[in-house]
Amino acid sequence: MFLRAPCKVNLTLDVFNKKEHTDVYHNLDSLVVLFGQPADELRIYIEPTNNKTSITLLCSDSRLPNDNRNLAYRAADVYLKHIDEPFHVKIELDKHIPAEAGLGGGSSDAAAVLRALNIYFNHRIDQTTLMAMAARLGSDVSSFLAEKPVRMRGYGDVIETLHCELPSLYGVVVRPNTGVSTAHAYALLDAIPNRQPGSSTEQLLSCIRADKDSSIDIVTLLAKKLSNDFESVIFAAYPTIAEAYDMVLSAGALRALLCGSGSAVFGLARNSQHAEQLVNQLAPHFPFVTNVSTATLETFTINHF
Repeated sequence: MFLRAPCKVNLTLDVFNKKEHTDVYHNLDSLVVLFGQPADELRIYIEPTNNKTSITLLCSDSRLPNDNRNLAYRAADVYLKHIDEPFHVKIELDKHIPAEAGLGGGSSDAAAVLRALNIYFNHRIDQTTLMAMAARLGSDVSSFLAEKPVRMRGYGDVIETLHCELPSLYGVVVRPNTGVSTAHAYALLDAIPNRQPGSSTEQLLSCIRADKDSSIDIVTLLAKKLSNDFESVIFAAYPTIAEAYDMVLSAGALRALLCGSGSAVFGLARNSQHAEQLVNQLAPHFPFVTNVSTATLETFTINHF
């Protein structure tokens, strides 16, 4: 089976403080959209075996683990344990989504493996159970199983498909030569005493609902409302990311936005032509630059060999 795994951008990201020191995850409130590129590519081979279940993961990026530390491997392991039948699964993972960028590459790979296996096994696991399985793998994984843009709450386990339509969005994504550990990003937030989390997700959705029948350009509205609670602490700790943010704005983006916990920066464009202009201006300055546009999961079809 062959399939592509999309990246994501959090148009809003409100991060709430842990209620207890023993809490493992922070609660989130986020509006998540998928982008058609960059996208990882996966080839998955499945065959029954008389012996115990086994998994082989081959990754194009040698810096990434190829065992249970990799979310794609872990997704296959969790799925096969659930159906409790011996199979050998081989995953060939060709990475195009940069790591430690906040674009959800690892989570997307895990969701792609769950989708592929569930199709192979004729949807043996219902969607509700599959979503719960995804949430246990990681806080972003469930959002990559949703057909449309979603509001993600809880620690990523509460997924609500948006009832209001978002327009097609275009832009640019740049990644400086710096990665950000998600754990470190959260630690930076936790170090702020009496931090007040944002409420941008609810504000943005309220504006979209209120203005859906008006003549206001929704892209202009989005440019004013995009928000990420990580920005202040990440920019202070990583000057190169703050510089990338400023450069995206200087190139003419309607709005710049930190992607997840970083290190990539998204620049919102008026249309696809504007996005290409941004790419051309920014390409000489970053090791990774690409134009992006929103996509839905149905465009990421699974092809059988």
